[in-house]
Amino acid sequence: MNTERKMDEGVLTLRKRNQITLPKKCLLGNVSQLKWVVQEDGTILLIPLLSIPADQAYFWTKRWQEGEGRADEDIKAGRVYAYQSAQEMVREMKKKRKL
Repeated sequence: MNTERKMDEGVLTLRKRNQITLPKKCLLGNVSQLKWVVQEDGTILLIPLLSIPADQAYFWTKRWQEGEGRADEDIKAGRVYAYQSAQEMVREMKKKRKL
């Protein structure tokens, strides 16, 4: 069994219909679903899943997250601009387009 990052452990009893009850200290906030993974060594890993409201799901798509990563890089590199108004921003964009 992989115990590299073990923080706590205990024994669970497999009940009728293959059910187990997790101790309260194993629960994380409002998590109501767990992903399970059987690893090569036979270890069963339970991973808490957080529900994402449907109207926010776009944020977690691969494409959106890649864009967020590029935006973070631009911010760190100083490739961002602050404008006093939308009109000022449009004027600056038009100037740059003419270059």
